[in-house]
Amino acid sequence: MYYYHMTALNNLCSIAAQGLVPKNETNGKLIGDEKIKVFFSEGFEGAIALYVDFDIVFRKIRKEQMNVADESVKKKVLKSNDLSDFLGEGVYLRFDGTGIKNERNFENGCTDMTIMPEKLSVCVLRNEHDNSIIFSRFEIIKYMMAKTKPEQIKYYGASYKNSPGFLEATRRIQEKVKNYYKDHQTEIAQYDNCVFILDFIDLKDFVDKFL
Repeated sequence: MYYYHMTALNNLCSIAAQGLVPKNETNGKLIGDEKIKVFFSEGFEGAIALYVDFDIVFRKIRKEQMNVADESVKKKVLKSNDLSDFLGEGVYLRFDGTGIKNERNFENGCTDMTIMPEKLSVCVLRNEHDNSIIFSRFEIIKYMMAKTKPEQIKYYGASYKNSPGFLEATRRIQEKVKNYYKDHQTEIAQYDNCVFILDFIDLKDFVDKFL
């Protein structure tokens, strides 16, 4: 199983030097996470479920339907036009999850372990015609969505006090994903049958060539 970690471009140089080190930065604070961990999602399914939840939380904060403890995050949300504006340009990093205990679930997974730089690759979309690449996280997630039906996304992982059962959690996640797909169907559909394939570049090579 491969794990995916979404991060901003300006983090890549330090990650290439130190790896993914347990922290709690803007993304975690947006969804009210207080743990100091390395966060990740399992497979396309986990990455999609987490991105959709980010979008839901972002919109709720914008509409003042949800509070966020970190005032600086709230201010940034209110100044942003949409989730992509809030997050800024970035990439998805991929690493092999073998031997890494996921302390949570497939969507919002976490570990105390540092993921060393040599284990990290940057996800890119490679054009099969001219070999050009796209590395934007916003295009990568659309590609993942185009290749994954909502019905394929099923909850698994730890259960918590007062949390719904696995079947109910799966139903809720699938419903949220279906709604997101419906609202963004044109953006997602461009990757249904396209000239791009998902490829991976070693993190240090990516930093040397593109940053």
